[in-house]
Amino acid sequence: MRRILGICLLILALAAPALAETLTIAAGAGYKKPVTELAAAFDAKNGGRTELIFGNMGQVTTQAKTSGAVDIVVGEKNFLGNVGLPVDQAVLLGRGVLVLAWPKGKGLAAPADIAKPEVTRLAMPDPAKAIYGKAAAQYLERSGLAQAVAGKILSVATVPQVTTYLQSGEVDAGFVNRTDVMDAGPSIGGYLEIDPALYNPIEIVAVEAGQAKSPEAAKAFAAFLASPEARAIITRHGL
Repeated sequence: MRRILGICLLILALAAPALAETLTIAAGAGYKKPVTELAAAFDAKNGGRTELIFGNMGQVTTQAKTSGAVDIVVGEKNFLGNVGLPVDQAVLLGRGVLVLAWPKGKGLAAPADIAKPEVTRLAMPDPAKAIYGKAAAQYLERSGLAQAVAGKILSVATVPQVTTYLQSGEVDAGFVNRTDVMDAGPSIGGYLEIDPALYNPIEIVAVEAGQAKSPEAAKAFAAFLASPEARAIITRHGL
């Protein structure tokens, strides 16, 4: 009887979730799909439960710093460091790529075509709130196109909002990231990658919040990001 009881206890121990803590990850809205897929794979591997928060990076970082409810923040390294998050041990997911996309039924041969008269509405994320908005503004200045398109720009809060305008055909073109247009697939017309020499490098990282409520789960997720499974997900989403 004792032997049977011991075997039953061992089976229960092996079946118990490896992580009892609930992990909370906050990320920029433009990385919703890869972060969601990473969280699902992490939960499946560790038997845990991950909660996700998405928004523009200003909202995300404010919540991470003040709520005490966020364990991991995913975003651009310099931005996270500038708002006081500890990026010295950040885990690199990949490098972000700025692209110019257009809706179905339209097309651009080169990024400079946004200066042509047929492009009347050009969407981009708000440069003050979104890293790809800042990158788009840098591109426009460095390429000499800023003045030519100044009257065409529709500024919105996040990358996914730009994509929504592209999908509906309400704009002629828009600046987003490669991750979002890859996930959008055939719902848009196409895209061109912007010369990376014309905007500052974008490093997308995962950072443990300073006062993580679930430190063990946070460390386990950071380690998971280096696994072949996680790297395959990250690559598939254009990072």
